[in-house]
Amino acid sequence: MFFGWTSICLRARDLAASARFYQALGMEVVDELPGKRIVVRNGPFRIALMNFLDKNSIHVRGADVAAVHAACRREFPEATGQPFTYRAEDMDADADGTSWETFDPDGNAVFFDTNANETGTAGRSRLIAQTLRDAEQMLIHLGASKECLTTIGHLIEQQTRPL
Repeated sequence: MFFGWTSICLRARDLAASARFYQALGMEVVDELPGKRIVVRNGPFRIALMNFLDKNSIHVRGADVAAVHAACRREFPEATGQPFTYRAEDMDADADGTSWETFDPDGNAVFFDTNANETGTAGRSRLIAQTLRDAEQMLIHLGASKECLTTIGHLIEQQTRPL
């Protein structure tokens, strides 16, 4: 079962100041929803800074939410919440999707969310390409050889060709 890729979602009162802080640590801004969210990353690690959150959480994208929920409930029956589907326009999202929020034994929020753009063959292809781009950035920071970077560049190109 694919668990998804994970980021941390932090409540940020001042989005710009928070983004500058993480940029000073070497992270780069990779996504922004003006006035609501800024996402910074270092390789595959992402922090979503959001001014509308009630609490900080672990955010998991791209998994089969229903399958993850079922597996969790089998092993941890006290897991709370139920998956729900949403319409893009109701959630300020780019596609319809499914979400589920639960809490670990210590009360930390874990939020699963997958939308229609992240499923099926095309969705998996986009996820693979993004994973390769993240790996490429880490290899650059680590000083990988030109041959290594050329190879991963070819893999990214192959993965992003139209189906």
